[in-house]
Amino acid sequence: MKIAVLNNCVPYVWGGAEHLAQALTEKLNEYGHEAMLFRMPFRWQPPGKVVESMLACRLMRLPNVDRAIAFKFPAYYIPHEDKRIWLVHQFRQAYDLWGTEFQDLPDTVEGRQIRAAIMRSDNLSLGQAQRLYTNSGVTSARLKKFNGIDSEVLYPPLFESSHFHCVEYGDYIFYPSRVTASKRQHLVVESMKYVTTPVRLVVAGKEEAPADLEKIKRIIRENRLEERVTLIARFITEQEKAELFSRALGCAYIPYDEDSYGYVTLESFHARKPVITCTDSGGTDVVVKDGKTGFVVPPDPKAIAEAIDRFYADRRSTQAMGEAGFELMQTLRISWEHVIECFTR
Repeated sequence: MKIAVLNNCVPYVWGGAEHLAQALTEKLNEYGHEAMLFRMPFRWQPPGKVVESMLACRLMRLPNVDRAIAFKFPAYYIPHEDKRIWLVHQFRQAYDLWGTEFQDLPDTVEGRQIRAAIMRSDNLSLGQAQRLYTNSGVTSARLKKFNGIDSEVLYPPLFESSHFHCVEYGDYIFYPSRVTASKRQHLVVESMKYVTTPVRLVVAGKEEAPADLEKIKRIIRENRLEERVTLIARFITEQEKAELFSRALGCAYIPYDEDSYGYVTLESFHARKPVITCTDSGGTDVVVKDGKTGFVVPPDPKAIAEAIDRFYADRRSTQAMGEAGFELMQTLRISWEHVIECFTR
């Protein structure tokens, strides 16, 4: 089968959705199909560019393609008679982020018109899909709430997981992710001034904006945390990541209202390490079960510090939670075999 995988392209921005689209393309080819990844350029600033991107996708045609699989707004506007959607997220600035600090769209006549156009177009395009999957229950619930559209959850697996392993339960918490305000690395860094055990913190990732990195550096500097916090302010390789996970005590992943559980949680569980997340982190609660596969705490540095200290104080329980996280992934059928079956049957 000839399959077009459709996603967006923002130069020099690479996140979970981009990784997932690339991984699906490669796995479809591995399973014997002819898959090609198409990445549509997308701009959201100034706001009028959003509408231009929507129109560009609407005008696209896909000749010589048996099936299309689309991921993100506005790539899922590209028409095809046999289109499946694996929805990672819509343009959230028009939905749940409207009225928050992450809104981006201006609350002006133009901004409200753009928002209304997005909602109308989403209702049409998402409603026309032959099959509509989402990456999490959070995304499905949001789609139902704002658009009245039903969907099925299909959990994304890691592209490769064999290189993740456990060497020991060491003396540091690991937080790998791009450094940005919504990932809230600064809360974990700040929590280190409250920990009472000799545990350390390693934060690794490239900053999305200079201000995001400077905020973390300022917290470290003002609280004299240089010996407690290691900041690796760059992209790390998969091998570096696997090595850091292998010797970590546990993992922290505390984004704000994430659509899904995030690859970080899966990477941690493949290394048999438990995860600390927050009560408002969204889809992470699919795999992070409080007291069973990690801890779910309020987004407060003191609460995060208490969870970190509990990891350190009871290594036997920490190891058991890491093992339980790995077992939960198997129960939830988070595998490529299941994904390929869903998109090619």
